[in-house]
Amino acid sequence: MQKQLSTNHHQQIKPGYQVILSKFINHPITEYAIIVLIVLSVAIIIADIAQLFSAKILAILNPIGEAITIIFIIELSIRFWVAKSRRQFWMDYFLDILSVLPLLRIFRILRVLRILRLGIILRRRILTFSTILYRGFSEQFLILIMIIMLVLTGAMGMSHYERHVNPGITSFYEALWWSLMSLIAGEPIGTAPVTTIGKFFTLIVMIGGMSIFAIFTGIISAVMVQRLKSTIQENGMNLNVLEQHIIICGWNRAGRIIVEELQVDKRFKRRDIVIVAEFENESHLHLNYANIFREKIYFLSADYTNVNILQTVGVQKASIAILLADKSRPRTDQDRDARTILAALTIEKMNPAIYTCVELLNRDNDSHLKMIGVEEIVVGDEYSGNVIAASSKNLGIIPILDELLTSRYGNTFFKMRVPFLWIGKKVSDIIPILKNDYEAMLLALESSSTQKSLVNPPSGTVLGKDDQLVIIAEKCPEII
Repeated sequence: MQKQLSTNHHQQIKPGYQVILSKFINHPITEYAIIVLIVLSVAIIIADIAQLFSAKILAILNPIGEAITIIFIIELSIRFWVAKSRRQFWMDYFLDILSVLPLLRIFRILRVLRILRLGIILRRRILTFSTILYRGFSEQFLILIMIIMLVLTGAMGMSHYERHVNPGITSFYEALWWSLMSLIAGEPIGTAPVTTIGKFFTLIVMIGGMSIFAIFTGIISAVMVQRLKSTIQENGMNLNVLEQHIIICGWNRAGRIIVEELQVDKRFKRRDIVIVAEFENESHLHLNYANIFREKIYFLSADYTNVNILQTVGVQKASIAILLADKSRPRTDQDRDARTILAALTIEKMNPAIYTCVELLNRDNDSHLKMIGVEEIVVGDEYSGNVIAASSKNLGIIPILDELLTSRYGNTFFKMRVPFLWIGKKVSDIIPILKNDYEAMLLALESSSTQKSLVNPPSGTVLGKDDQLVIIAEKCPEII
C-alpha cells in the first residue's frame, strides 16, 4: 500500500516545543537580530574600555550591554536544547560561550569574540544577494573579520592595561594603531608592552598576524591551482539541523529545472535542498543562482548509494527524496538504473515515511521499485515520446502543457485533501464550487479506499474522508 501524502507532499509531524524553537532560532529574522545585538555589544565594550563617552553615558550603556549578554545566554541555551548533537554544539559555539561566561569586568574584553560569529552569519547571508560576490570574496571576507577581531582585541587589551603605565600608549586610538601595525609586522611596533597582561595581548596579536598571513597565502595558492571546492557546510550551516528537507541523488540536465521549480513554488520556497552527485565541484550543476535561494542549496560530492553518505545528508529526517538517472559519471543505462534502484532501496529502508520520486531509463526496472514502496516512477523518454505524439495529433497542445507543468506562470497542478465540509458530497456538487469560488478545475480524485487515481472522476463519485483532490488552478485553494 502506497503511503498517503498530505497537501505539502510529506507526512506531517506535529510540531513540539523543540521543533518550534529550532525553527525560530534558525530563522533569518532571528539571525538579523543577532547581527544587530553583536554590533551593539561590541560597540558598548569598545566605548567602555576606550572611555569614548562620559561616565554618565557609560553608566547607561553598560546595563544595556549586560542585558544583551543575557539575551545571548538565552539564545545559546535554546540552541543547546534543540541541538541534535551536543558535541557538534560545543564545537560550533565554544567561542560564543566564552564570550558570555565571564561576568567579571576584567574579562569583558572577551566579548569581542562575538565578531567572529558576526562574520560567519554575514558570510552566509552574502549568498542571498550575490553568488558571484560569494564565490569571489567569501574566504577573504572571513579573513577580514578575523583581522578586525584581532586588532580590536589587541587595542582594547593594550588600552586597558597599558594606558597608565606605558608612555607609548596613552589613548585607545594609539593602542588601535599599535595593534594594527604589530599584526602586520608580526612584532611590537613603536613600543613594547610593560605589563604581563599586555605582553599576553601582544603575543595574541603577533601569532594572529602570522596565522592570518599563512591562511591568506594558502587561499591564494588554492585559487591559482583550482576553483575552491564547495563543501557540505559551505553556507555556514550544519546538515544535522536540517529537517523535512529535500534530497536529490544523482544529476542530469533535468536537475536544474527541478531545483528552480521547487523554489518557485511557495510551498517549497524555503525548503532546504541537498544535492548528492559525483561531480568534483558545484559548478558542474549549472544552476542559475539568480533564480534560486542559494542559501538553501547544499552540495556533496559523494556516492549516494553509500549508507554513510545518506546518513550524512540526513535521509532519516528528510521529507522528499528525488533520484535522477545520474550522468555525473560515464555509465551504461542499465548501470544507472541499477544504482538508482539500490539507492531507492536503501533510502526506503532508512526512512520508510519519506516520499520518493525516481527517474528510470528503462520501464522494465520499475517492478523492483514498486516492491519497496517507491511512490512515483518517472521514465523520461516515455513522457517525451507521449508529449510529441500528443502534440502531433492535437495541434496547439504544447503551450497548454508548458503552462501546467511549471509553477512559474499561469495554472498548474495542486493536490489537496478533501475538506471536512465536502466529505460525503458528490463530485458533481464540488465542481461548480471549485470553479465559481476558487477559479479551479477538478482533474482527478485519488481514492483512499482503492488506492487508485480517477482522472475526470464520474459525477456521482462520493468523496471520502482521506481522499485527495488533484486540481488545476493558479494557486492552491485554502478551503477549511
